[in-house]
Amino acid sequence: MEPIEETTLTSATACSMLGIDRSTLVRWVQDGRITPAFKYPGSNGAYLFDRADIERIQAEREEVIRLVGAARVVGAR
Repeated sequence: MEPIEETTLTSATACSMLGIDRSTLVRWVQDGRITPAFKYPGSNGAYLFDRADIERIQAEREEVIRLVGAARVVGAR
């Protein structure tokens, strides 16, 4: 079993990997778009995210960007 530090990411790291602002990440959590692996106690408790979930979302976002870019090139002809 891997240590939790290797399998989870902080909000700051998740935001950096996804290229989003922290407010967007919080909104995604509230909307159910992403589920934290852990939340520390309290109203301001930090979230930890599963590395695999963040990497999956990152790959999905990159694919959408690639497809939109390809569509723009085709549409420009």
